[in-house]
Amino acid sequence: MSISTYNELKAAIASWLARDDLTAFVPDFITLFEASACRELRVRPAEAAATITPSSGTAALPADFLAVRRLTWTGSLNRDLEYVHPVWLAQNYPTSAAGTPAVYTIEGGTLRVRPVSDNPLEILYRAKTPAVSSALNWLFTNHPDVYLFGALAEASMFNKDPENAALWEGRRDKVYQSIKGADFHYRELGAPRVIGWTP
Repeated sequence: MSISTYNELKAAIASWLARDDLTAFVPDFITLFEASACRELRVRPAEAAATITPSSGTAALPADFLAVRRLTWTGSLNRDLEYVHPVWLAQNYPTSAAGTPAVYTIEGGTLRVRPVSDNPLEILYRAKTPAVSSALNWLFTNHPDVYLFGALAEASMFNKDPENAALWEGRRDKVYQSIKGADFHYRELGAPRVIGWTP
């Protein structure tokens, strides 16, 4: 059986469960798995880039934002900004003086840079993976097996079947580790290289 669409995924889960009385719950099992995967998989394919333009030093974060990887001010010379705690920002920048930003903080869904500048910012961030029910995403496209195993783990917990839950969690976690291992290898390729003798 092919698992390349959301409907095919639901059909596969129902088939593996081999129980007609659980079919209506399959979308819930998928949603619960996606919540787990979003917390677990902090990997490169889950990252996104955007350009945001602040007004008076503040800007709304992207709707799918989870965490910053890099924030760059695009002035006359690009500059990567450093994160600081909101209290530190308030204490050290009590006024909204203009200048070249050096630091930023996040309060709720708002990004603040100080000193204040309205130049565009380039943000590389960890994004929430969209639900496969609305659009195919990187995780489902590349790893449909983790969706199947994850949803079956949720179904087993729903059925209060700890033995099967442990079985499917093990299969799911093995794929998680494979995804994270591939991402670690990718990041290691970009690690700094030392040229010449070192002490």
